[in-house]
Amino acid sequence: MERILVGISTPAQRRRMTEALAGLGWLVSGNDDRYAPVRPAAPADVAIVESGAVNADPSLAEWGKRVIVVVDGRADAFFRLPTHARVDGIVDRDDPDHGYVRAVREVLSGRGWISPELVPTLLSGRVGRTRPVARPAAEITQLTGRERTVAVLVAEGLSNSEIAERLTIERSTVKFHVSNVLRKLGCRDRAQVAAMWHSQALPVDFAA
Repeated sequence: MERILVGISTPAQRRRMTEALAGLGWLVSGNDDRYAPVRPAAPADVAIVESGAVNADPSLAEWGKRVIVVVDGRADAFFRLPTHARVDGIVDRDDPDHGYVRAVREVLSGRGWISPELVPTLLSGRVGRTRPVARPAAEITQLTGRERTVAVLVAEGLSNSEIAERLTIERSTVKFHVSNVLRKLGCRDRAQVAAMWHSQALPVDFAA
């Protein structure tokens, strides 16, 4: 039976991913530490590890025989490090459950896997080089209080699931707010929201 290590710091996402993978008959283990994956006594067949942990300690072989890295969008710092050339798969934090399952299946079979959302950026050579988006602060102030809260959490790199958990709201509600933020700010994706927000350095009221 193949052994899968899930090294994800967010409890809700770790639980969801573990259930999806265990349901297919794989032996899945996770970490209870909120900040770092726990290395198994022997490398798992596949380890799913967050990019932040890999960036801090790139000893990939200690986690798994094959490694899938979870990134926070196309601007993740992981892409700018040499480590990204040594992994077997790259998935996005906001990928659906079946995306993670497909990644594990492909990697176990000896093939690599990259989330479809990340492929265009990888092929174009623009990985990790998101251009800052200049927008006047007036456009940001068009957001409602809740939209501003969601925007700053997006800028911090949180996924929709993590934002929902932080704000205690439904994931569908987060998607609605993110859509409004993108539309009102004229941004193409979450990376542009992050670039704009950090360039303005505006405060946010989390009680909104």
